[in-house]
Amino acid sequence: MLQDNRQGYGLVSITIHWVSALAIVFLFGLGLYMTSLSYYEPWYHKGPTLHVSIGLLLFALTLLRVLWRLVSPKPAALPNHTPLMRLGASAIKILLYALLFTLLITGYLINTAEGKGAEIFGLVTIPAVIELGADSVDLAGTVHLVFAWAIIVLASIHGAAALLHHFVHRDKTLVRMLKPTGARSN
Repeated sequence: MLQDNRQGYGLVSITIHWVSALAIVFLFGLGLYMTSLSYYEPWYHKGPTLHVSIGLLLFALTLLRVLWRLVSPKPAALPNHTPLMRLGASAIKILLYALLFTLLITGYLINTAEGKGAEIFGLVTIPAVIELGADSVDLAGTVHLVFAWAIIVLASIHGAAALLHHFVHRDKTLVRMLKPTGARSN
């Protein structure tokens, strides 16, 4: 039940998927909220610390997810999935990964722009690798914002497609990401 197999996803993939989804939505909401705060509000200082810490943990989780995908077998496509459906699903996943990694890297660069490391809840410091000038920080901030919105839009499409499969096509696409498969032979 932990590892993926040809029939579906195991508990590791399902947990990583849903924890990542929750973290992304939370970070997006927190990021929007933080941009509306004035300097004297308590969350003006607390919000970025939480945002950076969860963002760095999401980065580590995303790296783990990619490594897991390399060692765990990919579930087979369902019989009713057309080549176009498979291509669309693969394209959205690749684009989500690309956007997510870019978003996480720009967030790190923004946070470490002045040469100070990024902290995870004050427990671990990820050192700064480069210092950015003002123009580069502004560009990273713009990319961060645009890509955050792009991830939310693509994730919404991804979720809508899962619901379409569940309620219209009546296949197990969504169920495979909710319920781990048992150990079965390929």
